[in-house]
Amino acid sequence: MSPARPVNPARPVNGGRLRVEWSPGSDRLTGTCHCGARRTAEDPAEIWTWLLAHPGHGTP
Repeated sequence: MSPARPVNPARPVNGGRLRVEWSPGSDRLTGTCHCGARRTAEDPAEIWTWLLAHPGHGTP
């Protein structure tokens, strides 16, 4: 099994991928769209709804 590659959260996600990251020590999740837009919230459903609304999600 190959080692995991480090993730650079500042770099936009490519290949149509979506990313949700948890902030340790909190209930905050940050979603990153493949277009580079980002949003932070505590509700996972809110993050996924926002991500899947691309391209109409805009920025907060």
